[in-house]
Amino acid sequence: MILFLYTLAAILYGLRIFTFVYGAARERRKFIPQSAAPLPFVSVIVPARNEESNIETCIQSIVLSNFPPNNFEIVVVDDRSTDGTAAVLRKLTQKHPLLRVITLDETRTTKNLRGKPGALQAGIENSRGDIILMTDADCTVVPDWIATMARQFDNPRVGLVPSFTLIKAKTFFEQMQAIEWIMNHTMASAGVGLNQPLGCFGNNLAVRRTAYESVGGYKNIRFSVTEDLALLQAIFTHGWEVRYVCSSSAVVTTLPCQTLGEYIRQHHRWLRGGVDLGWRAVIFVAFSASLWICILAAFLGGDFLLLPLIFAIRVIGDFAVISPSMAILKRKRQLGWGFSGCRIYNSPRTRHTAVITQKRSRVEGTSLSVICPL
Repeated sequence: MILFLYTLAAILYGLRIFTFVYGAARERRKFIPQSAAPLPFVSVIVPARNEESNIETCIQSIVLSNFPPNNFEIVVVDDRSTDGTAAVLRKLTQKHPLLRVITLDETRTTKNLRGKPGALQAGIENSRGDIILMTDADCTVVPDWIATMARQFDNPRVGLVPSFTLIKAKTFFEQMQAIEWIMNHTMASAGVGLNQPLGCFGNNLAVRRTAYESVGGYKNIRFSVTEDLALLQAIFTHGWEVRYVCSSSAVVTTLPCQTLGEYIRQHHRWLRGGVDLGWRAVIFVAFSASLWICILAAFLGGDFLLLPLIFAIRVIGDFAVISPSMAILKRKRQLGWGFSGCRIYNSPRTRHTAVITQKRSRVEGTSLSVICPL
């Protein structure tokens, strides 16, 4: 019986690693680094609520983009802010002609447009870009973000393009979160590479306007706290292709959880989105649980000397999945943090059985949906 458990676990874990390594590599090959096609007009949508301390830094990073000023606009949706966000935005509009502000004063009564989906819908309706980029007010973008994301739509069949979000990390705790997010992104991109959309991060997302309109926008998408996953699934279901970009020229940087309590609450919220994956959730959990099958078998059989071997296999497996992404994103120096932190972030206390992750930022309704490394 013990031998059977070892064999089953080895097969499942091997399939898990192969699936993510192969899927992510396949998706990376679709990246379009350069293009001679005419530039589209791009609208950058930034929903904001009570972001007076972050919104200026976010807007400044977008304004400094290496993209012709005549080819993009910035639309900030001030969603019922009660702090000084409005005052900051008034000063910014005087300084930057590219910036427009949409103010929402009332709570939405339409069920599908509660929270962040309603703010995004308002921003998109009041924008004019053929390509719509979305980020959050507590994020900053790299100079080539707009150009790199827009370039992926040269293929007329592409309707949605997610990319990687990095964590601004200094402390050990923040470095662990940074590694976790890159792992989540890598596995999410592998899902897209295998035509199985598993999730994306809503603060680094682009959509073709015609694709967005073809699904009826957020008005026609069932409300979800993981609105980015809902949009991803709707676009995919309607026959559009998805490209998941892994490039240092397309990253967005956001802030980490500051306390353990905030981190635990974040992970608890992650549990709520997995239902939408259906059978994919069951398969992912089964594959990811294989490590714990090995540990259980070792304890049942008294083979405690096998535990270091199991640990080593897990580290090697995680390295195989995440190292290509970290090399491309120029985060090789964080690999050491990954080796030390993968045990913490994959402990029973923090693992739960999550498959889809979502993180609420300070913008009401903001969520990040990705697969969680179990």
